[in-house]
Amino acid sequence: MKILIAYATKSGTAKEAAELLAADLQNHTVTVADLGKNDPVAGDFDYIVLGGPIRAGRAHKALRQYIKKQEKALCAVPHTLFLCCAYADLLMDYMEMTFPAAVRESADDMLYFGGVLDVSKQKGFEKWIARMMRNSIIEDEDGEQVLPCLMPEHIRVLADKLRLKKEN
Repeated sequence: MKILIAYATKSGTAKEAAELLAADLQNHTVTVADLGKNDPVAGDFDYIVLGGPIRAGRAHKALRQYIKKQEKALCAVPHTLFLCCAYADLLMDYMEMTFPAAVRESADDMLYFGGVLDVSKQKGFEKWIARMMRNSIIEDEDGEQVLPCLMPEHIRVLADKLRLKKEN
């Protein structure tokens, strides 16, 4: 099966997620595409995994542009959507803001791959926002901060599902 893993990224978290997923799909032909640099044709693939980060409540511009351009093709190809963000409890809200209803409704899954809140990778206003977010994270039962992180176990669940899909 020809699988496209297409992502947009700013600080590298979505790229890392895409690469982890691709590494687990050796029994398929996998293309990993950074939407900021590439514009793959959705209809050229048997399956698509599409996503990216949420920053300041919005999806990456390259992801938004790709969805707008490829919406009809995405709906016609089996696909899974993913987002990387700091707040897992807001995932469905972010999905609704990012992906048109037809793309969400035709998706096999809508997944949370975690997020990384690394202030050192930010600049200017975004650095200030990241600090504010980091400082607002609720402490765990032991009184320690629990910061968001990439969730490889969520990525593996998708990889397991895709490995089981048969060639068309």
